[in-house]
Order: sequence, then structure tokens, then C-alpha cells
Amino acid sequence: MKIFSLITLCVITSAHKITQLKVPLYADPRRAAELSCHFEMDDQKLHSVKWYRDTQEIFRYNPSQKPPIRLYNASGITVQSGDCQTDSCLVRVMPPPLATRAAYTCEVSTEGPKFQIARQTKHMTVVAMPEKDPVIIGARKLVRPGEQLHLNCTSDYSLPPSDINWYIDNELQKPGVWERTELSAPELGGLRASWRILRIVVPPTASGALSVRCEAILLVEPPVIRDVTAIVTIHSRTQLSKYVSNTGNSKMIKVIFLKMFVFSVALKIHFYLKIIEK
Repeated sequence: MKIFSLITLCVITSAHKITQLKVPLYADPRRAAELSCHFEMDDQKLHSVKWYRDTQEIFRYNPSQKPPIRLYNASGITVQSGDCQTDSCLVRVMPPPLATRAAYTCEVSTEGPKFQIARQTKHMTVVAMPEKDPVIIGARKLVRPGEQLHLNCTSDYSLPPSDINWYIDNELQKPGVWERTELSAPELGGLRASWRILRIVVPPTASGALSVRCEAILLVEPPVIRDVTAIVTIHSRTQLSKYVSNTGNSKMIKVIFLKMFVFSVALKIHFYLKIIEK
């Protein structure tokens, strides 16, 4: 008898179900996000469809009431609109301008006397991705040993703001006291740009080139990374002396060729004058 009752209960509770729940994994705070819930009622009569953000109700559809749709603004979000059919409900919400993660639940219930409930939940994170790579300012193409470089890396606007790391030849540079990531004032949707400076001294014995890389990390799951690399060429004293020497030699050769050309022209003029005199 108990086994039969359990089987009967399973059949009844599975008579209506949610077939598809669509909740964006990421939502941009500058744009409305669409949430949709699709369900099958079979032989059951729909009582209501409710949407929750975490534990707070934000939307209710009850076809037997007037008006059938009610919107509830809660937790800093704005519910813009809703549209329900016999087998689905779509809700548009404006996410808060904060880097938050929340659970969105669709709840479909039947009419009495059973008042059975089907629920599904998915999470949505408020994120605004940077649209551009970071930019490095101050990385000269040519430096000498012992020179000091003042670099600035600025990331694009995002939410949450990007954290910035510096790498020299793939070695992470630990920030000094005055070299922490700084943030701009918030723009539309709470987006901020970020930047970080780096001061380095080219080693006196260095030669060749330095690879300077700036990495902007958006701390979401999974992390989003955008980076940019600048190559700085180092001219050592030996290289500079060779350059100067080669430059001096080339100038001397040019002077010699110029003198030879002038001498040959003068010689030709001398011969022409001799011919004319005869």
C-alpha cells in the first residue's frame, strides 16, 4: 500500500514540469536581461508563475487575477516588463550597477486541491566586459643601460574593474607602495577604468631587449584576461660606440668620394680648356 501511494505521488508530481529555464550567465548592467521559463501542464490547470531573485519575489503571473501580472522591484533591480503565455513566462530585468551574483528561480504551481509546485534555479552574474585591450604609455622603443622608465597601463571600462599586473620578461612585478591599481570615477552602469604605474631602472649591464607586458584581469568565474606587450630595445655602450664609429667612418668615406668627384670634374675642365686653346 505504501509502495503504491509513493508511485501515485510520483506520477502526480511529475504531471507538470519546467521544460526549459533560460537565465543569462552574465548580464551587462547597461542593458536589460531576459529570463524565460517554459513549462508543460499536461492535464493540470495553471495557478501561478513566480520569479524570485534569491529569496525575494520579483514577478508573479496569476491568470485568474486582474491584472494577471504583478511586478516587484527588489534588491536594487528593476523589473521592466513581463509576458506570459499558457506554457511560458518571459521577464525583463535591469541588473543593479554592482558586480553581484544572484540566483533566479522560476516557480510554477497548479490549482487546488493539490497545489503542486515545480521549481528550477539558475545563477546570473552582473558583469560588463572590457571592449578593448589595455594600453601602455611611456614605453620608449630605445633606452640605455641605467635609464629609468615610468610606465602607465590603463584598462578599458568594466564591471568589476580590472586588476592590473606588470611583467618584465614574464616575471611578475610586485607593486610598490605607490604602485597599486587605481580606479576612475564610475560611469554608466557602475563601470570603471583602472590603471597602474610601474617604475623600473634598466640594469647597467643589460643588453638586447626587454619584454614589458601589462595584464588586465576581470575577477569573475572564469577570469577574463586581456593583455598588451611592448618591446623595449637596450643599446649598450659598446653598441653605441660601434654605431658612432660606423657613422663616423661612413661620413669620412662620403667626404673622400666627394673630393674625388670634385677633382675629376676639375681635371676634365682643365683638359677641355687645353683643347680650346689649341
